[in-house]
Amino acid sequence: MRALVTGAGGFLGSHVVRTLLDRGHSVRAVLRPASGDPPPEWNGRAEIVRADLRAPFSERLFEGVDVLVHLAAMMTGSPEAAFAGTVVGTEKLIEAMRRSGSTRHVVLASSFSVYDWKAPKRALTEETPLEPKPYERDGYAVMKIWQERVVRRVAEENGWTLTVLRPGFIYGPAWPEIGGAGINLKKIFLVVAPFSILPLTHVENCAKAFADAAEKGLAGTFNIIDDESITAWRYAGKFLRNSRAIRIPVPYLVGLGAAYSAQCLSRILFPPTGGKLPAFLVPQRYRARFRPLKFPNTLAKATLGWSSEPLFD
Repeated sequence: MRALVTGAGGFLGSHVVRTLLDRGHSVRAVLRPASGDPPPEWNGRAEIVRADLRAPFSERLFEGVDVLVHLAAMMTGSPEAAFAGTVVGTEKLIEAMRRSGSTRHVVLASSFSVYDWKAPKRALTEETPLEPKPYERDGYAVMKIWQERVVRRVAEENGWTLTVLRPGFIYGPAWPEIGGAGINLKKIFLVVAPFSILPLTHVENCAKAFADAAEKGLAGTFNIIDDESITAWRYAGKFLRNSRAIRIPVPYLVGLGAAYSAQCLSRILFPPTGGKLPAFLVPQRYRARFRPLKFPNTLAKATLGWSSEPLFD
């Protein structure tokens, strides 16, 4: 199998490329022109293509490609620039794939940010509705929801197989800080809902899921969450083990109440829409970051044959 991997130079992308190569597959890895040298773990085994998501793509990019693993997204700059680079860039990439006519399977990296975190009663699953008001959340949620819409529409129109993977918080040695563990105030770390189980996936486990999806060629949407049950308190403790910061537990509802109070006060002081608040004081963002829920991974395990290793420690 030959896979075209976008975002190959990113935290997740570099692991996906290595996993595919280790399984004996051919990889055409798309790196940004400004990216440095490929990771040494690839050992020169991947075909490197330098390309910018914001520029038009040639259909030659898909020559001999069996599956597109689309991980690329702009994470820097203004929300408008990130949207243009991610959503418009995806449109250009998918259009080049359509023109090529040879590749008919897409594995798309989505996110838990697309869900309506107010909707589920106990568990967030693949059946949970999407966020109905993404523009009241944040630019990342808007970007990922629109990216899914674009790819789903074109895949349906052309009869492609589309596999959408929605990981929770992706972590690993090079990316240990995650938003769900708490609010980092440098000397104080507020651990929200300290005994809630975080929706975690170690980057190596997540990369395995993308490789499994590329190999299986099955359509569907799958949440990617590790089997390990790690609380926010335990995660924050590991993250801060070499720090002098103090962990302070904050009950979820206390924090949510503070966010609603801050929002009301902001609207009174800065009518009609209110001033700009930190993300954790915006109720919709706070809920999507900290709400205690269950996060089953049964569908990915049963359908893709994916499994996770206990890598937290």
